[in-house]
Amino acid sequence: MLTVFLTESAALLRMVQAVTLFLLMAACVPSALRAGEPRIVALHNLDSAEVRHQGFTLPRATKVHVYAKGAGLRRIIRASGDAPLFAYGWILNATTREVVWQMDGSNTKRDWEYRVADQYLDLPAGSYEAYFANHGFGQSLLFAQWSRNIDRRSLAAREGERHQGFLAAFGADDVSLLRHWREQVGNYGMEIYLPGGQVSEVNTFEGPLRWKNIVVALPAATDDGHWTQAFHLRKPVTLHVYGEGEGSGRRMHDYGWILDARTRTRVWEMTMDKSQFAGGARKNRRQVETIQLPAGDYEATFITDDSHSPADWNSAPPCDPAMYGLTLALPADADLAAFTATKPLEWSVLAELVRVGNAQDRTAPFTLAAGRTVRIHAIAEADGDDMADEAWIEDAAGKRVWVMERSRTHHAGGASKNRLADELVSLPKGTYTLRFRTDESHAYGHWNSDAPWDAERYGLTVYAGK
Repeated sequence: MLTVFLTESAALLRMVQAVTLFLLMAACVPSALRAGEPRIVALHNLDSAEVRHQGFTLPRATKVHVYAKGAGLRRIIRASGDAPLFAYGWILNATTREVVWQMDGSNTKRDWEYRVADQYLDLPAGSYEAYFANHGFGQSLLFAQWSRNIDRRSLAAREGERHQGFLAAFGADDVSLLRHWREQVGNYGMEIYLPGGQVSEVNTFEGPLRWKNIVVALPAATDDGHWTQAFHLRKPVTLHVYGEGEGSGRRMHDYGWILDARTRTRVWEMTMDKSQFAGGARKNRRQVETIQLPAGDYEATFITDDSHSPADWNSAPPCDPAMYGLTLALPADADLAAFTATKPLEWSVLAELVRVGNAQDRTAPFTLAAGRTVRIHAIAEADGDDMADEAWIEDAAGKRVWVMERSRTHHAGGASKNRLADELVSLPKGTYTLRFRTDESHAYGHWNSDAPWDAERYGLTVYAGK
């Protein structure tokens, strides 16, 4: 009986909300439209895309009128005015990539289920990018709150599901929340109007604004991604590095690095210590630096894990979502001639143990006719601070001359326990044996978590050094 009562009460409440909302929408036409101000930006249709954006250039200092309608959870206990929003807009300076205005709880007013911003802003001459994002949906009832990610890749399948569970009685199950989101998402969006001046003077463009001399762009568009671009520098150069990714605690999840292709040393890397908060969810990180690189061969790489990327932001996106990934540029025009995009260096295999499965103990011999430097490449599973799968090299007497140690590895993509060793070692003349031993789980062909990005090379490989 209680369940029936709650269900009927929830239904009646939603009907009253719908009627009231219709009346409010009919009466509350944006003031900009009533005033006849010409529109220069319109961001709508958030049902099919999480983020909409539009660039515009102001030829002189200009007053603009921003009208945006978003939504956010009500605070159970009133704290600051910065209420969490799951549908909101903001404006970036397209050149500096910094936020100049953003919707939050302090500059919006509640309009029933929505949060509305209606402001006039004085913007200097320059280029700007307007964004509006809706990553999820939530509702409040008395002292309870529910929120869910809205993954547009699976909407069709989810909308066919049936109401289930205790939360369905309160309209808080996934099916109900998705239906309520459908009822409201058409009203989300942002518009920018020009109170004075000529619209013809305002040029629009598709963001992000491309600054000059970009030589490497690795946009991270999907989950579980791995992108690499090799390049050669004919002389020392100054490089501008712009990286945007995801991290939490002490570890980066989506991040990039630059590798010296010959020494296998990372000369630049995104880290939690060096990166800064990038807006939106706390896990969004951004690292902007200017570095100097000597002449040589390099590889720029960016990787993403299994969630939170432009394919589907499972929390609020960063404030510069169109630049998610790694971008390299040369500030000095004179350095452009020194840069050449190339293919990764090719390495000659001396011996290999790859595609190693569970519970295997494999060996492979190789001989060096003279002492030389070799490149050792190993992908294996870690267990905490130790290795669950072991990799090492023995000399003819059975002495270990190289061992894969957890402390000298990097993340190999996929599950965090996938580890990569990639280093140069000098070995004297002699005969050697590669050894690779796996435990009973998580190896090639039998992954119990996400596989590494280069699964075909799971194991140990020795290359001739350059």
